[in-house]
Amino acid sequence: MAVGVPGAGSAGIIVMLQCISSGKKAAAAFCGISFALWVLHFVVSLFMYIKVRRHYRLRGHTFSEAKQQAYLGFAQSGAGQAAAGAYIRSNTGTFV
Repeated sequence: MAVGVPGAGSAGIIVMLQCISSGKKAAAAFCGISFALWVLHFVVSLFMYIKVRRHYRLRGHTFSEAKQQAYLGFAQSGAGQAAAGAYIRSNTGTFV
């Protein structure tokens, strides 16, 4: 999205440069703002990923523990129980 491929409905750097070259200053400003916010989003997401991964590694957790905890949380939630019930009903021919 930050790239701004022409014709794709995105407002990134390529579309901004096209707007500048054609004299559309307001559109170029909005494309610049959009580009800056997408880059900021990328930087914050990368920072959070690194922070979570570091926390994960320092605590000594394993992927299998995380997977097991996710399965347990899903099984105990109302959504998980409803999904399991719908699956069971679908195998018995009474799927709603």
